[in-house]
Amino acid sequence: MRVTNSMIFDRVITQLNNQQARLAATQEKISSGQNLLKPSDAPDQVAALDRLESRLRLTERYLSNIDSVKDKLNQQELAVNTMNDDLSRVKELLIQGANGTLDSSARGALAIELKEIYNSMISLGNRKDVDGTYLFAGYVQDKAPFDFDEMKSFLSNDADVAFEDVYQGNDEIQSVTVDDGYHLEVGVPGSQLFAGFNNSKQDPEPTSIFAVIKLAINGLEENDVEKIAQSIDDVENALKHVNNQLAMIGSKSNTAETQLQIHQSRLDSYEVAVSRIEDLDYASAVTELKNQSLALQAGQASFAQISNLSLFNYIR
Repeated sequence: MRVTNSMIFDRVITQLNNQQARLAATQEKISSGQNLLKPSDAPDQVAALDRLESRLRLTERYLSNIDSVKDKLNQQELAVNTMNDDLSRVKELLIQGANGTLDSSARGALAIELKEIYNSMISLGNRKDVDGTYLFAGYVQDKAPFDFDEMKSFLSNDADVAFEDVYQGNDEIQSVTVDDGYHLEVGVPGSQLFAGFNNSKQDPEPTSIFAVIKLAINGLEENDVEKIAQSIDDVENALKHVNNQLAMIGSKSNTAETQLQIHQSRLDSYEVAVSRIEDLDYASAVTELKNQSLALQAGQASFAQISNLSLFNYIR
């Protein structure tokens, strides 16, 4: 096959154009700070980058879920701590009421404060988190778990009314996904927090905090020392129950914090890995740009010399 000057020139021009394209690509990388300008630059790295970014977005979603969990648990802890304080105050008032020197008028005054604590318990049961959802209603969110009017009727009703008849939530425990295949239970239904423990008589049916306070109020108003003494023991049981719930919330908070640290560590690793693939190594790129520029200049100079080598130059 005969090699003509035209073929040589075409080949050299193609090579110069390729060098010019590589130089332009390096300049664009330096300008953008990106190592990969298009998928065809490095298909395997682009695929790895897609996988990393997918995991990174999922980890960010888990972190957001955990932040929501921690907020909810913090609100629960505040509410249950207040319940604990209120029940401790109920116990103090009952111990005062058990004093044999008190008359019915003095015990009636103590009952008035207990009624305020009873109302406070209703408010705590209806507390919401930062997202506006009820903390102690299970998955029922269209109404408050405790209706004030019904709860006041419960207090004034002489007949025994079951907790289930006044609680408007359900027993479902809310859960949030905090890792692949891992759901953390964060909800505390009112039926679990306010009820489900035995009174001092060890009746077959469990009692509730509202029933305990109701008995205490009745004992003080009726000047019934026996009821007051039973109420002290019942309140002690209620305190143990509430403290158990508080410990459970604390355990969940610790788990959420552990998950937070795990995902934060993962997120940092993913971000470093993404940066290694995606971000440009400026020092190497500048060196490469200089080498490409020198190679292009050398190629252009050689082409200029070659283009002048023809038979007509020698004829002249």
